[in-house]
Formats: sequence, C-alpha cells, structure tokens
Amino acid sequence: MVEQDVLAALDGLLWLRTGDAVAERLGISQSSVSRVASRCLRLFGNKGHKLDGEWDLIGDEPLLAAERRVHQIARWMGHRPLRLEATYWSGPLLCTPVPQGWTLGQCNIVGVQRNWELLRERIVDVWLSGLPDLPEAEDPDLTSLTLSQMPVHCLVGEGHPLLDRPSLCFADLAAFPSLALPADAYPQVERALRQLGLWSSPVRMKRYQRQLWEGKTEQELTIGYGTALSLQLPGPAMHRLPLQLPIQSGEALVVRREFVHTPAFQQLARTLHARLSQLAVGLPEVEMLPLPFSGSSETGEAPPRPEP
Repeated sequence: MVEQDVLAALDGLLWLRTGDAVAERLGISQSSVSRVASRCLRLFGNKGHKLDGEWDLIGDEPLLAAERRVHQIARWMGHRPLRLEATYWSGPLLCTPVPQGWTLGQCNIVGVQRNWELLRERIVDVWLSGLPDLPEAEDPDLTSLTLSQMPVHCLVGEGHPLLDRPSLCFADLAAFPSLALPADAYPQVERALRQLGLWSSPVRMKRYQRQLWEGKTEQELTIGYGTALSLQLPGPAMHRLPLQLPIQSGEALVVRREFVHTPAFQQLARTLHARLSQLAVGLPEVEMLPLPFSGSSETGEAPPRPEP
C-alpha cells in the first residue's frame, strides 16, 4: 500500500489539473506535487500525459484501481477529508463554506462523463450535479439522490431583439444562435433543446469559463439557459424569455452505491438540503424534495473527523 499523500498527488492532478490547486486543497507541498505524482506513476507502471489541459494515464490500471479503493474507504472512515465536486453554480451557492470533513474541487468540470469517470475511478467521492442528466437506475456503480427540482429558462442579455416581441414561440428563437456544448456533455438536455431548434452554437469548453458561457449571452445575441438558482450568481442582469422549456433542472448528489448509506454521505445530504432550503424560501420555483432517510435537513455540520 502506498502512502495516502503519494496517491493523492497523482489523483489530485487528474482531478484538479494543477499543482497549485492540489497543494491548496489536499495539503501537499506545491513544490513536491509533480515529483510525488511521478513517483506514484512509476510504482504502478503507468505514464501520464496532458491533452487540452487535462491529465490522463497510459497503461494498465488494475493495481492502481485496487489501491484507490483502499484509500477511498479510508476517507469514508474519516482518516482524510472526503472529496466533493460541484457545478459552477452549486459550488459557490451551496458548498461554500465547504461542509466539515470535505474538500471541494474547482467546480468547473463541464459535462457528466468526466465527473462520472472521476467517481467510478474513486478519485472523487461525491458530485453535486444538476438535473436531468443522472446515472441510469440500473447503473452498477453510481446512484443519485435528488434534493430539488426547478424549471429551466431561456435567457438573453440586455437589449436583445426578442425582448421587444409582444409574444414568442420557439420558432422565433431559431433566428438567433443558442448556446451548446460538445456532443453528449449533457445528453438529455441536448436532446430536448435540439428538438426545439436550440443548442445550435457550440462552445468548446471542458472547464467552465464565464466568458465562454454567460459572457456570450451578455455580449452577443446568443440565447442562453438558466434556473432560478443559477441566476443567483453575481453578474450582469439576464432576462428570461416567456417560454417554458420541457426539461426540469435541480440539484442531485451522485455517489458510488456502496457509500450511499454511510453517515458521512447522509450528513452531507442534510447539510446541502438545509442550505438549499434556505435559498428556496426566496425562490418559489425551487421545489425541495424530502430526504429518504431519517433526520432533519437542519442538522448541523458533522463532528470533526479523527486524524489518521
């Protein structure tokens, strides 16, 4: 078994991309992150390479997978902080301050596939995801717990010509570009919006960048999307179009099946449910769903975790 910091350095780069981010979140000296990660690669006979800013591994990984399982169980037992990833809106709105006993990622990974991959490989422990794209009910590894649901709106910037129309239908939107992400980033969202003639102007973005998403709606005539929750983020005013999209968004926790009944996961769910409930008081579109286990969502933070 390798030391926890050795594997954490490697997996931290796969998750967070930079040595600075790994040092800040995982408590490893920034100057030693690369060296320790390289040592870990040699121990397991793998090589690392970087493509479009993302680290990936080359080589067989059965021994590495077994080691990750041991280290993840140790985290769930309280020997190290658990690892939480979130969306660009839920990170600042719901996960700040970071729940006790957890480390929060950069909240900027775009699409479900990479987030699910980090969960399947046991690099990340829980992802606070947006609906409707969740793991299938028969997924052998992952399951989800939905905390809330809310409608999705089409958004435009100040002075957009569509704001002057006395009435609107989806056909009226076809004359303007609408934000899209690479294929299968969010399959259900993509399918629903394409059927309406939306999702027409692709943005090549693996990590969220405001200037490439909301920025295009604020500065151009591009149609964007948002919810009552995401609109709570600071930034220039965005205007909702009076059209109801046929999809529901919301917040859900995605986790490996074997950990869904652990006290640490249920405490995280209670904490985030309580925070979201407080926000929902002023956001009538946000429908809170009850937690499926006993205990109030108002429960306080978990007690401190024991040191390893």
